[in-house]
Amino acid sequence: MNQEVSLPPKLLLAAINRNLDYHFFGESRDNAKQMFKTIMDGEPCPFMKIDTGDSGDVYCELSLDSSLYVGKLNFSKFRKSLAMTMVGIQERLDADAPLNAMRSDKGEVLFNIPGIIKDKDGQFNILVVAFRHLGPGLSTIRLMFLDPKQYSQAVQQAAEKDNRG
Repeated sequence: MNQEVSLPPKLLLAAINRNLDYHFFGESRDNAKQMFKTIMDGEPCPFMKIDTGDSGDVYCELSLDSSLYVGKLNFSKFRKSLAMTMVGIQERLDADAPLNAMRSDKGEVLFNIPGIIKDKDGQFNILVVAFRHLGPGLSTIRLMFLDPKQYSQAVQQAAEKDNRG
């Protein structure tokens, strides 16, 4: 079927969070590392299937854009960034708060719920999740590191929170 499937953003983000948890924290560490290596190398990975009932299934792949990551990204730093992003998403879902969805001119929906981490050297990095419908039955979930300079206020708040606690 060629019709476009519309999934409520909250359901989509809840499914994304569940699958990120499964693939990177629930699965074996070896499988999680292999998936990380694949997406770090620029290759998308099969990620999840959304059953839309009569409209058919939508297969989602996972990709990673680490081009704006400052420093050297390894598996541990990736998982820490991912965990912070997932906590932010879950907090928004639990509080029924706005999901800060922004649509790009390419049709991608970026959920501006940043996961902010600070490295030992004081460098901040920010990870967000984006969703893009690629065609009938195929979508991609893209994890994207953003330019920390564009998030100076959020980084400052994270630093203050980090210093207090």
